[in-house]
Amino acid sequence: MACKKNLILFFLIIISFSALADKLEKGFERLRIYDYFLAKQYFQQSLKDKTAGASYGLSIIFSTNNNPFYNLDSARIFILLSDSSLKKVTEKQKPYYNKLGVTDSSIQSLKDSICVKAFNTISSDTSLEKLNKYIADFFFCGEIAKATELRNTAAYNMAREENTEEAYRNFITTYPEAKEIKEAQRHFDERTYAESTADKTINSFIKFLQQNPRSPFRSQAEKMIYTLSTPDKTIDEYHAFIKKYPSNRNVNDAWREIYKLSMQNYNPQSLDNFKNRFPDYPFKNELREDYRLQSSFLLPFSRNELWGYIDEDGKEILKPQFKEISLFSEGLAAVSKNGKYGYISKSGKEVIPFIYEEAESFKNNTAVVNKDGKFGLINRNNEFLIPAEYDDLSEPSEDICVAILNDKSGYISTSGKKITDLIFDIANDFKDGSAIVATDDEYGLLNNEGNFNIEQKYDELIFIGDGLLKAKQNSRWGVFNTSGEIILPFAFDAIGEMHENRCLVARNKKYGFIDATGKIIVPLNYSYSENLVTTAKFRNGYAVLSLKGKSILVDSMGTKISMTGFDDFGFFSEGLIPVRKNKKWGFADINGKIKIACKYEYANAFENDFAKVRLKTGTGIIDNTGKLIIPATYDDVDFSNGYFIIKSKAGKLGLMNKQGQLLLQPDEGYDRIDFLSEIIVAAFIGESRTYFNLSSGKIIFKEE
Repeated sequence: MACKKNLILFFLIIISFSALADKLEKGFERLRIYDYFLAKQYFQQSLKDKTAGASYGLSIIFSTNNNPFYNLDSARIFILLSDSSLKKVTEKQKPYYNKLGVTDSSIQSLKDSICVKAFNTISSDTSLEKLNKYIADFFFCGEIAKATELRNTAAYNMAREENTEEAYRNFITTYPEAKEIKEAQRHFDERTYAESTADKTINSFIKFLQQNPRSPFRSQAEKMIYTLSTPDKTIDEYHAFIKKYPSNRNVNDAWREIYKLSMQNYNPQSLDNFKNRFPDYPFKNELREDYRLQSSFLLPFSRNELWGYIDEDGKEILKPQFKEISLFSEGLAAVSKNGKYGYISKSGKEVIPFIYEEAESFKNNTAVVNKDGKFGLINRNNEFLIPAEYDDLSEPSEDICVAILNDKSGYISTSGKKITDLIFDIANDFKDGSAIVATDDEYGLLNNEGNFNIEQKYDELIFIGDGLLKAKQNSRWGVFNTSGEIILPFAFDAIGEMHENRCLVARNKKYGFIDATGKIIVPLNYSYSENLVTTAKFRNGYAVLSLKGKSILVDSMGTKISMTGFDDFGFFSEGLIPVRKNKKWGFADINGKIKIACKYEYANAFENDFAKVRLKTGTGIIDNTGKLIIPATYDDVDFSNGYFIIKSKAGKLGLMNKQGQLLLQPDEGYDRIDFLSEIIVAAFIGESRTYFNLSSGKIIFKEE
């Protein structure tokens, strides 16, 4: 009886399987004639017992975009179900599925097709959410690597847009294998430094160093601690800095500043006082030689086409023996003989041999030289810090040189470390830790680690003040700080330079002024012309602006200062302002009260208690009482180094002191006058020179 029941059950299963097979086959038949609705019904009815075939058919329907059931997520679910189910069917069932086209290879082929379609969908809409979903759902696809790269880039772009330390940290932590990780780390370091030290206090820089001992901005933080610790640059400040921060890399600079300040008057007593006060000075071996070198000033002179040196009294110290010479710098002078350059001491001793084709003066114990047609950098021991292998090499600026080879520029530190490759068309000197560079007329800003704080993509990039630059893009100007943060958007036609924390900005033929934060302090209400970008600036808290063809005086907050009763006026300085009345110029105070009568053809602002004025007879100098110190009989007068350089109507130069005493006569025919030191002036007629000692009031040398 049991046997009979089993036999009946077997036939029922066979009959049931046959009926279901019919529906599955019918599903594929309907699929072949694109009857997706009926095919879907047959497949769904077969899904429970013929999962491998039914889910394969459903996946085809859901992955085909010419029917209303198109849905790649459903296609993914059913193809994975088909794949796993086919692996479980018996060997007897496989021929049945093979006949319907459900095989391992057909499933894989459909998988690949679904993967490609899904990837194409997300690659055209690379939102982070969709990319992450694709990576999670389509983990079996060959496109997963590309999707991961797209996801990483999308995540990095979001971090860049947010541009915060936290955003970069999250990116670095979440996507450590991303190709952008190095760039993200650089930006993370930048933002960490900027955000940690935003208040610019010593404590914030100290805390930054403690928390970020390996940061590339460590040197900048140490420099800021040094700067903030010595605001008045006094001996006591430098010494306190040395004691408090002995491991700071700027300690040696502080010691040298102490020495420089202590020895402003070079005499034996100053040196003894210095040594007694600072017995721990680390460069004792330099003191005696430095004193000897610095306490004398030697002047080049020529005889019979050879050059030597005289002292400040005109006494010959080194006889003429060199073909070319320079002024002494740091106790050494570059001189040449027999077609080669070397360096000598003030005693005439050869310190560095005559082996160079060119040699620049020493500065900060280094000098640029040319050997065998190539430039390098040496120290006082004649050791190459930067090898002589470049077509040109700049003098160090902030311990970094610009190197040029084959018309391409890059940066090398004075230690010989390569900061960048030679890849730039333009490479400017470093200033406050940054340098402007350009390639293919696209400008950017490098930091002293060789990384870009401002990406190289701007038409122009120019420093306008401490830590600020103006940039041009698509004919519009904006302002960055040296950390790469936008201070002023790209919305202006012109931007000037920062003076007294004020900077001109112009738009739509109007101009005003901003402060260092980018805030507009003086509204853009004034008529703009191109020359104003260099001439319109605040001086001594005031600026002269133009409104409807008239000059307007404003203070640093843009408040107009009433100067009624005058036709025009100039810059306020030393309590007085040049004013014009009845076509003549004079001087008034800030309240408009005349202090010096309006009788001049023109008048410049006061500078160092003197002002240049012009009468019909010529140009002269007055003091703040209106007294003529230098008669108005000259073509021009300039104030320099506490003296007046006068220019005669014949175009020749002379020299006067503040009392109006003529020291060098323009009738002698001088073309140029240079101040070589506090007491020595060189006056030139062509290439012939005359030395004048300001202390003795005598000519100490005159070249025949």
